[in-house]
Amino acid sequence: FGLLPKKGKLISELLSRWWYTITWPEPESLPESVPVNCDAMDGFKGVYVTTSGEDVGKILDMRNKDTCPNFINMAKKDSAELQELLLKAIAEQRRQLIEADGEGTQTEKDLGMLEKWAKKVNPKTADKEAIKVLKAVGLYA
Repeated sequence: FGLLPKKGKLISELLSRWWYTITWPEPESLPESVPVNCDAMDGFKGVYVTTSGEDVGKILDMRNKDTCPNFINMAKKDSAELQELLLKAIAEQRRQLIEADGEGTQTEKDLGMLEKWAKKVNPKTADKEAIKVLKAVGLYA
């Protein structure tokens, strides 16, 4: 499964399917109504476009950046949590895949291989390996 440290691979694979296990943006963090002079952007909860006033066309993103599923935020999690999230995401992706396409697809087989790899990851070892890599490149004190 590549040359990435195990924690990096957990993050990368989770970011490829985060929507199967993470609800973002969190509904409770969003405004209850559309901001004045704005319209909601379809498909992007919490993102608005200004439609009148001096800021016409300006995009207003009110989603919580601190919980956004991106590499930086995922790297703050320990490998045990990443492993748990990834396994949940794989299970839900597989469920939806089988519902849509039936059993036995190549994607289902690939998910099985990824799940097998993820289950074998020792989270403590993955965290230690990640720290070692970060120290080697001067990003960890």
